[in-house]
Amino acid sequence: MQQHWLNRSNSGKLIIYALGWASTPDAVAHIHTPDYDILCLYDYRSISPLTPEDFSGYSHITLFAWSFGVWVSERIASGLPLARAIALNGTPLPVSDEYGMRLRVVLRTMQGLKRVGMAPFNEKTYGGLENMPALQYPDRSIDEKIDELNYLAEQAKADSTPIIPWDKAYIADQDEIFPPAKMEAYWHSRGLGTPFHAYHYPFADPAIVLNELPE
Repeated sequence: MQQHWLNRSNSGKLIIYALGWASTPDAVAHIHTPDYDILCLYDYRSISPLTPEDFSGYSHITLFAWSFGVWVSERIASGLPLARAIALNGTPLPVSDEYGMRLRVVLRTMQGLKRVGMAPFNEKTYGGLENMPALQYPDRSIDEKIDELNYLAEQAKADSTPIIPWDKAYIADQDEIFPPAKMEAYWHSRGLGTPFHAYHYPFADPAIVLNELPE
């Protein structure tokens, strides 16, 4: 797991982005929150819990978890004193016939990566390749992304009990990666689930983040 600070000025307030599979900090680099330190988590070929002591200087921590990042957050961020936890286009049970993606769909995606590359997945994720965020950070190889997806699929297919008390869960109406009906089934059973107009990538409009931060 890689950790990258987009901003680290010891502001006392922190945003943690647990990004989705195959992501880089480019996914959120355009969202301007100058009053916050910003930590991006990505590249989940392995994961390890975040240590609460490392974040003891923050009086307010907001977590935004996207896609597989929701499951990852359950594994690594449950010990942090989160002021807000926001899930975006994912569930804590991402490889699930009932609440996520079918395992065979994940495996088919993994098998097709070497043959067709990332373009088909990106087309669905962003609603067109022209909608991808500007690239400022080095991308990773297809082999690394295959290893990451293999790790996530293998680890996340086991049933587990969610720990994080999520405050809000956004569900995009045009998501072609995580089926909206599956996300609704999970989050509605928890009294959550806020629909919004987007593809699987939730950060095209920075308001999805800015509206969740305290004034």
